Amino acid sequence: MFRSLPPFLPALILINLTGHMALSGGRLTGSLFVLANGQPEAMVGLFMAMFSVIPVMTSLAIGRWVDRAGAARVMRAGIGLVMVGAWLPVVWLTLPTMLVLAMTLGFGFNILSVAAQHSVGHLDPLATPAKRLAQFGWFALGHSASSALGPFIAGLLIDHLGFRAAFAALAVVSSIAAFLVATRTRGLPGPVQPGGASPTPAGDREPRRPQVLDLLASGEMRRIYWVNMMNASGWDLFIVTLPVVGHRLGYSASVIGTVFSLFAVGTFLARAAMPWLSHRANEWQILRVSLAVMVLVFFALPWAVVAVMLMALGLVFGCAVGMSQPNVLSLLHTAAPAGRGGEAVGLRAVLSNGCSVVVPLAFGAAVGTLGISVLLMAGGVLVGSAVWPAHRGAQARRAPAGVDPQA
Repeated sequence: MFRSLPPFLPALILINLTGHMALSGGRLTGSLFVLANGQPEAMVGLFMAMFSVIPVMTSLAIGRWVDRAGAARVMRAGIGLVMVGAWLPVVWLTLPTMLVLAMTLGFGFNILSVAAQHSVGHLDPLATPAKRLAQFGWFALGHSASSALGPFIAGLLIDHLGFRAAFAALAVVSSIAAFLVATRTRGLPGPVQPGGASPTPAGDREPRRPQVLDLLASGEMRRIYWVNMMNASGWDLFIVTLPVVGHRLGYSASVIGTVFSLFAVGTFLARAAMPWLSHRANEWQILRVSLAVMVLVFFALPWAVVAVMLMALGLVFGCAVGMSQPNVLSLLHTAAPAGRGGEAVGLRAVLSNGCSVVVPLAFGAAVGTLGISVLLMAGGVLVGSAVWPAHRGAQARRAPAGVDPQA
């Protein structure tokens, strides 16, 4: 199967899989450790938010770093931080360590992810949009597999061997990712040269340096980023809600880990179908359907009072949300200015991680007052605000050349 893929893509898939296992398993293990130590549910929201605090402030600079230096060098720095965060609770298993773990793991994997996503978009300069979408679908399978394996393995180890054993297993996996980065990224495509300087006002002696707001100049880019933000918000709300709901209903760590894993299985199934879907629908059409399904799941979640219902909705939600990342990344690499692909991916990471900070903190602050049901309904409305822009994007794709309906 891997023989038909572009060079380096199989290695990037495996790096994404093993690196993200440390993150996905660490989220579940850390949140349950916080609750098991008698901390309030608001502390879970703070823990989840800490994974994205540093990426919010640094993702744009990381994207520009990738554009200048190439992906391989950046990935080595990222995996080093992932290893530090993964091994820290094995040595010091305390509540303060959980916050340091979240910051370090989140920062390190974000560096790794921005560089890897940029690489996938430039592995084949002659790829058609459908082929590029298929390649991002393959790449995202690593993320989906790790989202299933990390929480499932962590939940089993917590129930049978304790929290330290779960963290140790995740740390070993992070070491495998480090080995892959060290041995399988040499020769990755280097920096892409910009297509040209930005326009200069009359009288200026030197070309104006590109500004980040230039990336939002077109309606297509604005639609891409808005849909990405709403999808990220829905994803984060679902992830932060699961441990709290499971803990309130009295489920074991294994059951909660299984729900996480079924959610990840859904993302895996959706992304496995992406090469097939890419030849039958364009990115905006797929995003329109996925967002609508996410809205329906949020409205149904308050009635999921038994484990089987929660597992079924987790699977469906995973199928819907799993379609987003490959399609957004494919659209982004098509619409971004030449030589600024890393910066465009970095801005996407800034916005996504901003949602990953705000949503868990807002959840932790409001869940005690408003209740989970109200927050889930609000999440459905929030995600629903992206359905219309996705619909307009699909209309723009069918419009004559030069016509760009505004979102």
